[in-house]
Parts: sequence; structure tokens; C-alpha cells
Amino acid sequence: MPTEPRPASAPDADDSAAPDSAALAFAAADSVVEPAAHAPSTDASAHDLQSAREQRIRRVLDFEARWTSHGGAKARAIRAEFGWTTTRYYQVLDGLLETPEALHHDPMLVRRLLRVREGR
Repeated sequence: MPTEPRPASAPDADDSAAPDSAALAFAAADSVVEPAAHAPSTDASAHDLQSAREQRIRRVLDFEARWTSHGGAKARAIRAEFGWTTTRYYQVLDGLLETPEALHHDPMLVRRLLRVREGR
């Protein structure tokens, strides 16, 4: 079995001269855009993003707070709860410890985790 990629074939003169009808239809549809009808609401989308961010922070912190009291196979629980690897979980946890939302949600847990992190 060859492992080298096949060379790309050069386009025919007819292919490069004649524009694709689907591309023309797409370009025509883009040129007639009404700004009011297709403009996303920046306030609503920014609010949704902020809400999703805060929910993610709460989920991770609540999981970490529950976990310290239970023990057991944490890697398996992380995979089941978030679908992340343990490396990704700790990257997210480490990043959110610096946020004001995390400190507001659970100040004692955040301060404890920051002390543990500084001790390493």
C-alpha cells in the first residue's frame, strides 16, 4: 500500500473559466442581506454566554466540593459527570479559580484550592 499522498490534479480550462452555479447562488444570497433581519442580538447572546460560563463554574466547583468528602475513583466520576479527561478537568478547575464568579460562588473552597495549588 503506498503511503505517499496522490498529487492533486490540475483543473481543466473549462472548470476554471465557468463559475460554479451553487457558488453563484450562495454569493447572490449573501449580497442581499437585510441587516435588521439577520443581525444577532448581542445583548441576548452575551447574556447567554455569561450565564453558560457561570453555570459551568458552579458545576465544576460543586463537583469538587462534593468530591472531597466522598473519595473513591475520581477520574471515573469526572468522565461520567463532564465527559472530560482528568487533565482537562484540572485545567478548567485551575483556570476558574482566578475568576470572581468562582470566589463569589464558594469562597472557602476556592481559597482552599488556591492554597493547595500554591503549596505545590
